[in-house]
Amino acid sequence: MTEISDTRKLFGSLVSSDLSILAVLHDCEPQFALIEDLRKIPVKDWFGLRLSSKTSLQGMDVMSAALSAFSSPVSEAECDQLAVDFANIYLIHTYRAPPTESPWLDKDGLERQAPMFAIAEEYRRHGLAASDRQKRSDDHLVLQLQFLSHLFGETDCYDNLKEAARFMDNHIMKWFGAFAERVASRCQTPYYAALVTMTDGYLDDLRDQLATWVDVPRPAKEDEQSPSSPNQGGEEEEQPFVPGIAPSW
Repeated sequence: MTEISDTRKLFGSLVSSDLSILAVLHDCEPQFALIEDLRKIPVKDWFGLRLSSKTSLQGMDVMSAALSAFSSPVSEAECDQLAVDFANIYLIHTYRAPPTESPWLDKDGLERQAPMFAIAEEYRRHGLAASDRQKRSDDHLVLQLQFLSHLFGETDCYDNLKEAARFMDNHIMKWFGAFAERVASRCQTPYYAALVTMTDGYLDDLRDQLATWVDVPRPAKEDEQSPSSPNQGGEEEEQPFVPGIAPSW
């Protein structure tokens, strides 16, 4: 039993670190130093979890190409372009793909609805809370990744793995694929197309592996909820999106 517990703890530690990396990459636009650091390590070696899905591999290939295409050293213009695309995705909502759960799952496509309150309750059960809901609501992508990282970081308990699987099924897995597809098809930089694709693949691979670790099989396709189209105004109308720049916990 000790060997099983140690293996489970190692698995959880690796996944917790992976999810933390992804949360950081979605949290803010990359600066000069971060891009240079990312280029020092092959993308396939960024994660402790072995990624094998077509989506994961595609995302890693595009990320490798995107990082290789930057000048050396990275130019100010290239960083500015990433900053603009970051704002378009996560702040001002240019691509009509909110990085929050409620608009995708609420029947009217509205922000800060029932999914957000359900997630906030999950956080409270673990003594966690969003640091500033005016800047970043509880159902934001970054907070969900950080919460999962927290759960996997305490996986000496078998129940935490089961809870992580159920949280993924009930929340992030229901909408992130649609978000990633829309962002990848509309964003202006290969870096962010790669990041959302790679994250989508990682979550899919992780959930498959969780199904072998705990007795929580993935929902059948016919039981999965199809994301709605977020109610964010017409395609030609620019609407500001609530920024998320504060620390999460």
